[in-house]
Amino acid sequence: MNRCLIIFLKVVLAIAIAVNLGGCAATIKGAVKDDTTVTGTSKELEQASKDVQEYRGPKLRIGVVNFENKTPSKIFGIGEAASDILGTVLQKSGRFIIISSQDIKHVLEQQKFGASGLVNPDTAVKMGQIMGLNAIVSGAITAYSEAEEGQDYILYQQKAQIARVTVDYRIIDTTTGVQMMADSGAGVYQKKTSQVAGMGSKSTYDTDLRDGALRDALTKATVNILRQFEKRKWSGRIAYVKGSQIYVNAGLKSGINAGDKLQVYKQGEDIIDPVTKLKLGSSENLIGEIEIKKNDMGDSGDMSLAAPMSGAGFSAGDVVRFTEK
Repeated sequence: MNRCLIIFLKVVLAIAIAVNLGGCAATIKGAVKDDTTVTGTSKELEQASKDVQEYRGPKLRIGVVNFENKTPSKIFGIGEAASDILGTVLQKSGRFIIISSQDIKHVLEQQKFGASGLVNPDTAVKMGQIMGLNAIVSGAITAYSEAEEGQDYILYQQKAQIARVTVDYRIIDTTTGVQMMADSGAGVYQKKTSQVAGMGSKSTYDTDLRDGALRDALTKATVNILRQFEKRKWSGRIAYVKGSQIYVNAGLKSGINAGDKLQVYKQGEDIIDPVTKLKLGSSENLIGEIEIKKNDMGDSGDMSLAAPMSGAGFSAGDVVRFTEK
């Protein structure tokens, strides 16, 4: 077979492959912004969100701290990316008000707590009092890897870049200082590229791989967090007291309405498990009841003005919960 015929056959083969593939344009699968991943985690989150849709109470205020970067290769920015992604996914669930890692970091520095990544129970309680948080989520990225898989033919190449990540996370109740849950999860994300006769897309470094794997792992985490908070009752705190005017650190944005009645509790001593020596919670004393008069106070419209109905001795930091009907 002469050389011209060989070249001709190669050209014909290349054209046939290109036609079957829909042309020479890049074939890329996986949109991080819209799609969670290839594992179907988004469907789990959708179902978990439906499971708690009947909840009509106030939204819980959650602080997300920058995750620690414990990956062996110290992948740049992965801890910050994790906290941002988790905050976004939690916010979209409609169950929480998220306080960003930047705001948390600012307060930590102001108060000289010296905390980063994982927050201890005592720090969490102080953060709850200062920022009106119900819980703090912290964690660490413990593993991250990228691999390229694919097939090479004479005129056609197909590659897949696959990112895998392992995330540890925990939630601390800022009212009691008790760890509510601790878990870990893995995430995976992939992008596919193809080339015909040297034309098309090439596999190069892409932060979407990192973020896609994180989004997968942290969407799974959100499913678990939603189920953990599914039956949890809302609580807030008194932010400021002046005479008969009592300001509560939640309002219209959180789902507090004028006319709502709240019981006020003064926290007492810590309760310690005699065996494990871990904190179980704090003693509480019911000191009275207040009624919400206005729910759109404050710079963000998320603070309420209340008046006392019974009791006395109210002060900033006291815990408020809905009066049981």
